[in-house]
Amino acid sequence: MHDYRDFKVDIISKDRIETEHLILRKARPDDLDKIWKNVWSDESIAKFMLWIPTKTREEAEDRMKRTINYQSMIPAFFTCLKETDEPIGFAGIREIEAGVYEDCGACFMPLHQRKGYGKEMIAALTRLAFDEFNAKEVRFGCFEENIPSKSLIESMGFKYVNTVPEVREKDGYKYNALNYALKK
Repeated sequence: MHDYRDFKVDIISKDRIETEHLILRKARPDDLDKIWKNVWSDESIAKFMLWIPTKTREEAEDRMKRTINYQSMIPAFFTCLKETDEPIGFAGIREIEAGVYEDCGACFMPLHQRKGYGKEMIAALTRLAFDEFNAKEVRFGCFEENIPSKSLIESMGFKYVNTVPEVREKDGYKYNALNYALKK
C-alpha cells in the first residue's frame, strides 16, 4: 500500500506539476501528433474510457482544440515524460461538490503502463486537491473489468465506495463503474 505523501511531487503552479518521472502540464497545439499517436488513436486504451478512438487527423485537430479549452477550465493535464516532455497520457480532477474532487479521466499509452507512473499521477492529483484546493475527499473510478486500474487505485489507499451501472454515451457500451474515495 502506498500513500500519496510518499511520492515526490512539486506543484510548480496549478498548470504544472512535476513528479520524479512525469510532468503534468496543459496541452499545447504542438502536442497534437504525439498525443494522437500515443493515446487518442489506441483502441486498447479507449475500451476503458468514455471516448472512442480518434481516427483521422481532422478529428485529432478538433479534439485538440476541445482539449485545450477543457484544460483551461479545470485542473486537467497531459502527462508527459520528464526527460523528453512527450505526452504519454492525460489526467485531471474536477470539483463535483464543495471540497470533493473526482478524476475526470486518466490513462497512459501501453508502452508506459506498469512502470509506476500511475502512482505518481495519482499522488500528484491527490496532493493538488488536498494541498492546493483544500479538498476533504478525492475520488477515482474505473471500469470494473479494468483490473490494472482497480489495483492501482487500491494500492494508493483509496477505499471502495460503490459500483454503478453505466452506459458509455459514445457507443452505448454497458459497464460497471467502480468508485473509490480517499478522505483527508
